[in-house]
Amino acid sequence: MKRRIDAKAEEIEEAHGRKLTNRQKMFARHFVDGTHSNAECARLAGYSDKNGIAKIQAHKLLNASDFPHVSEYISELREDRERKYVVTLMGQLKRLRDLSMNAEEAGQFSAAINAEKTRSALGGLTTDRRETNHFHAIENMSRDEIETRLSELRKSHPGVFLDADYEVVDDTEARDINVEQPSVESTQELEHHTD
Repeated sequence: MKRRIDAKAEEIEEAHGRKLTNRQKMFARHFVDGTHSNAECARLAGYSDKNGIAKIQAHKLLNASDFPHVSEYISELREDRERKYVVTLMGQLKRLRDLSMNAEEAGQFSAAINAEKTRSALGGLTTDRRETNHFHAIENMSRDEIETRLSELRKSHPGVFLDADYEVVDDTEARDINVEQPSVESTQELEHHTD
């Protein structure tokens, strides 16, 4: 006999005309657990962590317009968990608020702060910033490092790069030139006259 959630997954697949992959299901389970960041959920589900791909994939999977079947599966998993453990988001938020208030009244400010932090994260008001952002790693690279990396990418993914004629531009001289130098005549026109 199939579990209720497996039957629901099949219904979702039929409704959207798209299969839920094992990775998508695993991502959804980790996401619903709520113990990992979105990117970590993607990594645990088997998505690559190279160059921040896990973070990007997590963002895509949570976008209901791109992956409506994953979004609906996440909702089903949440409902299933709520039925099983009688734990709801609103119930948890209220419980954490009560814990925070009681801790504060007892002078246990550290416990109160931790309860509020958890409550804020659960409510979606804060984001875990411990993830490293690899999107702009190129900004910290020298020109030689960039060229070396591009050469590596060219060798490992030859179909992605197009062979074309190009011209190397030496812009060291152009950097010091002010592109929009106003002429003396145009600055005189801009002067404010009080006559």
